[in-house]
Amino acid sequence: MPFTTPLALLGLLFVPAVIAMYLLKLRRDEAVVPSTLLWTRLVSDIEANAPWQKLRRSLLLLLQLLLVIILALLAARPFLERPAGLARDIVLVLDTSASMGATDVLPTRLDAAKAAAIEALRELPTGGKVSVIAADRSARIVVNDSGDLGRIREAIQTIDVTTTSGDLGDALELASKLAKRSGDAQVLVATDAALAVKPTGPVEAPVRILPVGRDRKNQAIVALAVRTAPSTVTRSAFISVANLDLVATARRIELWGDGSLLEVRDVRLDPQTRADVVIDDIPSGVATLEVRLVGPDPTVTGAPDQLAVDDRAWAVVPPAREREILVVGKGDPYLETALSYLPNTRLFGLGPDEYPAKAGRKDGSSWDLIIFEGNLPATLPKSPILAIAPPRSSALGDVTGTLKDPGIGSLDPDEPILRYVDLSTTHIAEAAAMALPAWARMIVPGPKGAPLLYSGLRDGLPTAVLAFEPRRSDLPLQVAFPILLANLTGELLGGSSAPTEAIEPGTPVDLVIPAGARSVTVTRPDGSTTELVPGAAGGATVTYAATGTPGIYTVTPNRDATASPATAASPGSGASVAPSPAGPSASPAAAGSSPPGSAVPVDPFAPQRFAVDLFDVNESTIAPGSAAALEALGTTAGASAAPGASAAPGTGGVAATARPTTRDELWVPIVLVVLVALCVEWALYHRDALVRIRRALVVRLGRAPGGGAG
Repeated sequence: MPFTTPLALLGLLFVPAVIAMYLLKLRRDEAVVPSTLLWTRLVSDIEANAPWQKLRRSLLLLLQLLLVIILALLAARPFLERPAGLARDIVLVLDTSASMGATDVLPTRLDAAKAAAIEALRELPTGGKVSVIAADRSARIVVNDSGDLGRIREAIQTIDVTTTSGDLGDALELASKLAKRSGDAQVLVATDAALAVKPTGPVEAPVRILPVGRDRKNQAIVALAVRTAPSTVTRSAFISVANLDLVATARRIELWGDGSLLEVRDVRLDPQTRADVVIDDIPSGVATLEVRLVGPDPTVTGAPDQLAVDDRAWAVVPPAREREILVVGKGDPYLETALSYLPNTRLFGLGPDEYPAKAGRKDGSSWDLIIFEGNLPATLPKSPILAIAPPRSSALGDVTGTLKDPGIGSLDPDEPILRYVDLSTTHIAEAAAMALPAWARMIVPGPKGAPLLYSGLRDGLPTAVLAFEPRRSDLPLQVAFPILLANLTGELLGGSSAPTEAIEPGTPVDLVIPAGARSVTVTRPDGSTTELVPGAAGGATVTYAATGTPGIYTVTPNRDATASPATAASPGSGASVAPSPAGPSASPAAAGSSPPGSAVPVDPFAPQRFAVDLFDVNESTIAPGSAAALEALGTTAGASAAPGASAAPGTGGVAATARPTTRDELWVPIVLVVLVALCVEWALYHRDALVRIRRALVVRLGRAPGGGAG
């Protein structure tokens, strides 16, 4: 039998020591006694002065010798060899996306995946190495090329499920690169294969799936929005719930506002369908909403489905504040008509020759947005700006010429300003040829990379530039025009320190630091806080990435004690708002006054909030996917390797006959034998006491049946 640490067999030298303990004569002290009658049984132990005595038959001696031998064997770690079931180098990918929190496999799918992974690693060959990758929104390496199975098991147990949508493709790409370093590698993937994004890239190693999960019982909140009625008086919550199961079910929707229950609705959900619920008349003082999807019977406390993370959703209620927009230009009826339908907005107009003389306001506050149509002032205001067809170069961008009949380039489908906007049939007669500035992002590209629309933060101020006049195109005649204008002005007017729409868990958020603030403090849903300071002095934004927990996040600007009062009091663009329609553009004469009912400027240092929600139907669909489709992405093990030969790195492995064997250590049965031997030894040593206890129990049990007869 082979041993892992054969030097430990030196412990067998204790066998003679144990025997010697039984050969040594007991040394007794001499004492004078009046009679030897009571000491007769000890006379046999009194022999001559020889230090040794005859070795007697003793069961305790045999047990103690057995224990010494077994303990020496245990320290030597005997093992049995057998063919290994895995490649020499293993890349283990653990899916930690939200669906792995499903409880159809108790306690969760991720716990079952961990157990399956640890069990699979028992097939690792002697000297094999393991790398562990956690796969959620992005892949991260937990263990890299380690042969310490104890450390690997501990690292696997520390991996937690996330609330993000999984991207197994990113993890498989990383696993492929790690496996490519070895000539004999294999990728193990512990997953439910219920993937929001299906991986398609090849893996340069054999792929083996450790499947978990079996059911698909789940209902999810897939949308939540708060909208203000055109009258600006009432607000409504729009809730969409999806039944992703194959059977119909009943659920209850609870709407909570600032921690108080507002309304309850019961819904019946057919299989594989959605149900939309509208709850009107949200109280005006409510700042945040929470929707809970619970069981139809409130007395039942158990989970109504097998995935809890998508049974709650949050939304920030935009404060009802009227925004005021100043349009500087000769007047474009198409533009003014579209702007007049922006909700909760008032328009004011000035001619180019009247700005900035008549643009001041009596209360000293800034305009929420200034639109320059075909003109630019010598000095740009410290307010959000939308420049349309700028005639010259400025801090907004360099104008290099004119584009005739420019075509529209490829659009980004994830661009929020282009949401629900179709520009496929838009034709533009003329536009300014511009260069994209460093502070902006491209929204609508033109020919040869020239931007037709771009937006960004310029010195901390939301700014956008439209390179053409709407009336010089057919865009105003299309449905896309008012939608594009609403999305664009919504971003410019929403210059809060926090986003106004719910974001996906794990998505980094850019937070604006208002003038006069040194940092912002973000409070997570669990109450923990993080202070964010700009990387450079005077920085206008910071990025917050710890958005992995769904819920409401609060962003609080921290005043800079060294800032001057004028700087600290400079008007900001305010908090995110809930828009509602307003009347047509006012006359230029109204620009210099503060009209009745205008809103008090919003405090830029007031706490702002944003919501993090899953809202991913694909991730909420917890039905296990196809393991065969994932395994097909890998190469075939040993396809090009001759028996007994090692493959070149990246060829997908060597022949199984050339791999080292794996070892099964026998310490478990040895420990059981040791425990049994110790128990027997203890019983023999205390046999007199055990006999007395047995007799007492027999007497007591013998009297029990007739105990009540007397």
